[in-house]
Amino acid sequence: MKMYALIAVSVALLLPLNTQAEEQEKKFNLGIGSYALNISYSNAFISSDELSGIGINALYAFTDNFAIRGEYYSLEHNDFSDIEVTGIDLVGYFGTGLATQGFKAYIGGGLYSENWSAPRLNDEKFHGVQLNGGLGYNWEVVALDFVLGIRETSDYEDSFQDAVISSDVTAVSGSLILSARF
Repeated sequence: MKMYALIAVSVALLLPLNTQAEEQEKKFNLGIGSYALNISYSNAFISSDELSGIGINALYAFTDNFAIRGEYYSLEHNDFSDIEVTGIDLVGYFGTGLATQGFKAYIGGGLYSENWSAPRLNDEKFHGVQLNGGLGYNWEVVALDFVLGIRETSDYEDSFQDAVISSDVTAVSGSLILSARF
């Protein structure tokens, strides 16, 4: 009899683990975070451009495996504070955990467009495609993400060729984002 009671209690305790309701997906994130952009040049006479600032973004997860993110950012050059950059990123992601609570990882691609301005210089506009990836964690109402992007650089290179300077360019962006989940 004691054996049956022990089995019944064990089954009763384990039953809730097997019958948990499916976790609710939260499809919308609205966040703010740091944003950094590093542009490196192969020409030894040109120093790299390092910019940092703030980004405001929104993410919509269609499913737990597919989402889109739009981000507006405003940056200042780390060495020449007169140089200011504003831009937008629009990226689609494929991954896991994008809408549910827990760890998430994703990769995707999209577009960027930005405007560089400085006193006494012509404003420059750059745009292109980018490859992005990120890691993060979703809590019930908050999310934390770290996102890296590698940009296509032909517009940056064309800008230097117009100035009669030849250089290969590498452009990498990074964001640390804290979001509210809805």
